[in-house]
Amino acid sequence: MATMPNPELEAMASRLAAIRGQSIEEVVGAALRAELAREPRKTAPARPDELRPSQRSKVDRIMQLVLAAGPADPVEGDRAAELYDDYGLPR
Repeated sequence: MATMPNPELEAMASRLAAIRGQSIEEVVGAALRAELAREPRKTAPARPDELRPSQRSKVDRIMQLVLAAGPADPVEGDRAAELYDDYGLPR
């Protein structure tokens, strides 16, 4: 087995291998497989033009509901107008 250039990583791999009763190659391989298995979950959300037809229809339905609801009625006593200007900046 080739040694790792980083002594700290080699020590951690050796410790985990001893705990699990496995070789360093086995624990490093298992750790890499586990990390690679997590990667697809970290992909960016699809752009609207990349949605599947079923996803697109759901988005379209939600947008219909939002548009049909219209703007929210102002809440009596809403202090937003007092706190922020027309550009959304604090007064």
